[in-house]
Parts: sequence; structure tokens; C-alpha cells
Amino acid sequence: MVALMSTRSEPKTSGRLARLSSLALMAAILVVAGTLSALTAMRFAIRGREVAVPELIGKTEEEARRLLEDKGLAMRVSNTRFSELPEGRVVEQFPNAGARLKTSRSVRVLLSLGNRKYAVPNLVGASRRAAELTLAQSHLRLGATLYAHTTEGEPDTIVYQSPPPGSQGGADPSVNILISRGPQEQYYIMPDLIGRPAELVASRARSEGFRVGKLSYRKSQGVEPGVVIQQKPQAGYRVSKNDTIFLDVSQ
Repeated sequence: MVALMSTRSEPKTSGRLARLSSLALMAAILVVAGTLSALTAMRFAIRGREVAVPELIGKTEEEARRLLEDKGLAMRVSNTRFSELPEGRVVEQFPNAGARLKTSRSVRVLLSLGNRKYAVPNLVGASRRAAELTLAQSHLRLGATLYAHTTEGEPDTIVYQSPPPGSQGGADPSVNILISRGPQEQYYIMPDLIGRPAELVASRARSEGFRVGKLSYRKSQGVEPGVVIQQKPQAGYRVSKNDTIFLDVSQ
């Protein structure tokens, strides 16, 4: 009787153990699934607190602040500077538009003071160095410098400037200038002066604006006194009014 009872209890014990193992496995699966769900929910929660920074450049201070508040962000004015944008507009922002930022964080902005106004001094007739000193006194600087041959003004002086004198400057505090190199030099072909009266040749050349050096006299057999026996530059050479003509004259 005892043996029969012992044989019948073994299947019950095995079944109970199998059910316990199944329950433990299911519990472990539920724990893992719950942990993964919690991590996923936490990740989404963290990511959900990040927003894209809106574009603020060109907006007024009020417009920029409202755009940020709609995103759950704050605005902090960190500085101001002169710019071509109207006064009170945003000229720079940190971080830039499109960057992701956690809510309640601040976006720093720089506001425009508008164009800086300054009176442009008159530089026409001055040298480049004098212009630099004049501009420095007005808190301006020299911009582009160009050179050209012109009949206006004296050589190596300023004949044109931009912006013009007396105008009110904008955001760019530089003044561009044009410096004269004097009139365009003209060239002529040297004529043949040999055998011509030296005094007459020299007088005519000077009246035309040419330079004539001191006449050099020397004896020359068979040649009438007072005529050109040698010239420099020679006939056919190119000569300008800045060149000097030298003449040897028969004595």
C-alpha cells in the first residue's frame, strides 16, 4: 500500500516543478520586456525635450523672443553691434538655426545698432599719406586705392573719392580714392636736325615744351659754323617731353 502511494506522487511533483519553471521563465521575460520598455520610454522622453532652434536673423527682439518661447526656449541678448540691419534686429544667434537644444535652455543673440553714421572728410587734392591721417582722425580707414593718368589735379594727389565729401557713411567705414599719375605721356619721333641752324632748332624745341641741354661747340672742317653736326637722340628715335635733347654745334 505504501509502495503504491509513493509511485502515484512522483508525477504530481514533476508537473508542479514544470509549472513553476514556466512561471519563472515568463516572469523573467516580463522583467526584461519591462526594462526595455522603460529604457525606450526614457529615451523618447529625453528626445522629446529637445527642439530645433528657429531662424532669428533679421527678426525684431520681440519677434525672436516669441519664436523661442513657442519652442520652450529662452532668449538672452549678449551684445550689440553696428550693422546694415535696422536697429533692434537680430544680427547673430548662438546656436545657429536648426541646431537641437533642450527646452528651457537659452539662445544668445546679438542685436543691431543700425548703420554707424559718420561725416566723410574732403580728401581731394591731398596725398595718400595725408588722406590716411585725415581718415584716422575721423575714425575711418582708407579703402581701395587706384591710380590713373589724368589732366585733373596735380600728380600724386587724390582727384576722386567715394563716398564723396560731406556724405554720411554707412556700415562700411572705408573711403576709396583715385590718385592722379599726371597727364598721359606723349611720344614723338625725333626729326633729323643735322645741318640745321642750332640756335633756331633749340629755340623751337623749347617753345614746343621739349628740354634742350647746353649746346656743345666743336670745330668741324667743311661745315658752316653754328649748324648741328650731331644730335642725341638720333633721328627716328622715340622721344617725350621729359627727355633732354643734346646738340653738338659746329664752331
